[in-house]
Amino acid sequence: MLFWLGLILVIVAVFLIPTFYVVPQWERVALIRFGKIEQITETGLHMRIPIVDRLQRVDIRTQTIDLMGQSAITRDNISVIIDAVVFMKIEDPEKLILQIQDYRMSVNKYAQTAIRNIIGTYDLDVLLEKREEVAVKLKEEIDLLVKDWGIDITRAGLQDISLPPDMKRAFAVQAEAERESRAILIKANAELQASVKLSEAAANMKDPNAMQLRILSTINDVSKDQSNTIILALPLETLRSASIDGIAAMASIQSKNYPKKEG
Repeated sequence: MLFWLGLILVIVAVFLIPTFYVVPQWERVALIRFGKIEQITETGLHMRIPIVDRLQRVDIRTQTIDLMGQSAITRDNISVIIDAVVFMKIEDPEKLILQIQDYRMSVNKYAQTAIRNIIGTYDLDVLLEKREEVAVKLKEEIDLLVKDWGIDITRAGLQDISLPPDMKRAFAVQAEAERESRAILIKANAELQASVKLSEAAANMKDPNAMQLRILSTINDVSKDQSNTIILALPLETLRSASIDGIAAMASIQSKNYPKKEG
């Protein structure tokens, strides 16, 4: 009697336990009966008919598709290597099950094609400047296709754009030339400003007195170093402006210091 009672309990447990199933918050479960989706169950404890009903779980969390090392050619025929990433989320589990078999591989392959198509519409210089614009176009183009599969592309981004070695050298030379050009331009502007100031100073120096003061100031500056011998070529105007009284005073001083000998 106990044997049959235990056997009945085992049979009941075998058929009763699979009747219940749990759906976590990050999943949706399709209840399939005789090959047809009866319902999409959400979070909680649910029941099914054992053997008859089959469950297919779908993760509704955001998923990442890495597109690493994708080769493409720009509009100006330059080969580049693109590293991109696509973020997607399942919005309609029923569509996903009915419309596509391997959705991750399908999104990956279509994204590769979309990258090549978009990159081919840009010149290299524009591509490097407008990476965000390219990423937005990539998201929109993928989204047009996968929305029929119940998938939403939340974001796409370009992680890196790699150039061939010869192009890297060419860009380095170009960058150096641009830096040198900016340096020459800055120096030329500085010289232009200095020439304007010198022109204004020269206009002020037309006054003989101002010119003499400038010459005396220059002599004072260069005479601070006593180890040097300085030879000055003064203009005639400066010499003519010397006072006769000053020369007479100098002669008087010298006669006092060196008296004439008698006889």
